Amino acid sequence: MNTKQKILDRALEMFNERGIEYVGLRELAGILDMRVSNITYYFPTKDDLVFEISQELTRKNSEIIIEDSAITMSSFLNMLAQVFEHHYQFRGLLRSFVHIMTQNKAVLASYKKTQTTRKNTLASNIQALAAGGYLKVENEEKLKFFVSTLVIITRYWISEAAVFGQHLSKEEQIKQNLLMIINLFEPYASAKAKKEIAVFREKL
Repeated sequence: MNTKQKILDRALEMFNERGIEYVGLRELAGILDMRVSNITYYFPTKDDLVFEISQELTRKNSEIIIEDSAITMSSFLNMLAQVFEHHYQFRGLLRSFVHIMTQNKAVLASYKKTQTTRKNTLASNIQALAAGGYLKVENEEKLKFFVSTLVIITRYWISEAAVFGQHLSKEEQIKQNLLMIINLFEPYASAKAKKEIAVFREKL
């Protein structure tokens, strides 16, 4: 493993353990048994390091959050489950979400751009679920409701779990939030969607 990747991996571990606000480059250098200058050679500032880690999370999610005109209820829920796995892997970023967005301009600019794409992709996939006979989406307002609620859940579930779900395992935390999403969609689900939801719930 090269030096840059070692820095990124250890920084992510420390961010996950303590929160981004409470980890400095000097402390990170001490844990890695290297000089601060070894870190700043690759990442001139802590903001640069945080940005690089945030971009990795973005890349991982971009591989799975894609438009799918043939999407099913099962594949939609599996997509969200994988997003939650990624979020847990990078949980330090989400726990420090407000701090990052107010302090790191590069992350904020990238996030705004990514969020527009994510919302459009979610809307497209929900419309595809409706067209495929999985969901009843009566109008544009209902579509916006689904998208905005999903965004809020996926954006803040890690913070909620950090406060009220500390006693739960990663798997239990993810299950809890997937069930919340299932409960969101179930009243609008068709019979075939409910069958797929029941299978998905059974596997959780």
